[in-house]
Amino acid sequence: MTDITLIRSPRNEAQSWAGKFAARYRNWRARRNVRNLLELDDRMLADIGVRRDEVAWAAQLPLAVNAALELEAAAFSRRRHNRFEI
Repeated sequence: MTDITLIRSPRNEAQSWAGKFAARYRNWRARRNVRNLLELDDRMLADIGVRRDEVAWAAQLPLAVNAALELEAAAFSRRRHNRFEI
């Protein structure tokens, strides 16, 4: 049996910090873009495939979450669920 030891070097910690910062920045930009969708009227949102309440929900998500990806997943889940209703 082999024991594996993980060593955290200052370089790995810096990369980890930089990666977290980059992710938060991407998530901030995604949330800003989602908030811009609130300026569209309901017909335009329907053309995109999302509802206003979904957009408002996604715009309130924390920076640890990518609002655009969560909005896409919520809209996809709703459409998939509605497809199977009679």
